[in-house]
Amino acid sequence: MFEDLSGDRISVANEAARLGWNDTLEALMAHAAATPEHLGRTLAADPDFALAHAAKGLMLLTLARAELTGTARHCLDHARMAMAQREITPRELRVVEALELWLGDKPRLAALKLESILETHPRDVLALKLSHAIRFMLGDQAEMLAKLEAVAPHFDDRHPLAGYVSGCHAFALEERGFYAEAERKGRRAVELAPRDAWGRHAVAHVLEMTGRVDDGIAWLDDGRHWAHANNFRFHMVWHLALFRLERGEMREVLRLYDDGIRAERTDDYRDIANGAALLARLSYAGVDVGTRWDELADLAGKRVTDGRLVFADLHYAVALLGAGRADMAGAIADHLAQDGLVHRSVERREASRSGALAAYGLVAFQAGDYQEAARLLGAARSGLISIGGSHAQRDLFEQAYIESLVRSGAHDRAAHILTERLARRGGDNLFASRRLARLRAGQTGRVAALGVAATPLALAH
Repeated sequence: MFEDLSGDRISVANEAARLGWNDTLEALMAHAAATPEHLGRTLAADPDFALAHAAKGLMLLTLARAELTGTARHCLDHARMAMAQREITPRELRVVEALELWLGDKPRLAALKLESILETHPRDVLALKLSHAIRFMLGDQAEMLAKLEAVAPHFDDRHPLAGYVSGCHAFALEERGFYAEAERKGRRAVELAPRDAWGRHAVAHVLEMTGRVDDGIAWLDDGRHWAHANNFRFHMVWHLALFRLERGEMREVLRLYDDGIRAERTDDYRDIANGAALLARLSYAGVDVGTRWDELADLAGKRVTDGRLVFADLHYAVALLGAGRADMAGAIADHLAQDGLVHRSVERREASRSGALAAYGLVAFQAGDYQEAARLLGAARSGLISIGGSHAQRDLFEQAYIESLVRSGAHDRAAHILTERLARRGGDNLFASRRLARLRAGQTGRVAALGVAATPLALAH
């Protein structure tokens, strides 16, 4: 029997399939655009390689597209047929079982099944990366870090994928607020594996959350570092745009949007989220974004009933509201409210409850009912981690909440949250500091205070 990059046995039939599989593992860890090509090459060399079929199905489910669930189910069928032709290892069987669990709307159990592999095969990067992805989608930050803490010591610098594992560890640390250690491990990750877009991305998160704007721009200003990546490269540009936005460089932000973030007008939910989140921030800042909302809304309008991931649903709603399509955004809110009551997935019910509050809050904000928006977004605030995504991504909803407070006249509450925000970022956050300055200036009288609520936010950014 053959072995993969980590020395784990794999039930491939020939050397060509083994080489293709090793290339698939490295490409998966690198977020490389060539991952499907390598996986296809593997299956062409060995159509009865059950592990590859199961891995393909799990990768498809991470895309959170309703129409791909059927394709993922076909992958499960192919894996089962392959198992009837050839004995596979218990480790490989658990990957097949993880796919079956996720297709049964039990993603957390799927992650646990994958993580059970790591107990006896701690260097199984496929199980590690896929469970990492699922935990990220579920907002399971503590578990995401716990698993990395357990397996990271098994990868010394001589392991061919050690850098990528360090990048995953860095991101898990960052999401739990261990910024200094996360930065060290993220920088080490890209030293060991220059193609590690996820590790470079983890450092960008650290720099974002600690208010180090100039460092962030320097870290991300050379796109050659992630030129090999799939659409994740658009997300890297999104991070660069956030740093430019924080410096008030609005024309450069729009250029990055047009030439990077939406250079390819895909309908991947992550790409729509990048675009919608940035346009919303620009709109809060009073920037005229022209017709850019329409392109996103046309795509989001086709996903109103997808119901695969609450994080995606909320960003579809943001895109629709930006284009003035409040009825469709309201339909997403209604679907989330219903799912919060009756969906068969525990994870979907949990995330939908907070997601529905946030969606209705965004609808109220767009309608100019800032008091209701503040009430709903405030109610959603503590539970939004369950929708998945990163702190930096969910910050869009925090900003919407703050704007609702400011515009509804709840200035004391807004000032309290802004003060906390400024402290978390080491006292360097223009979004918070300039709004705080205007709120404090407005305390001299009711007329001035009302002026704060009506001030175009381009002046406050």
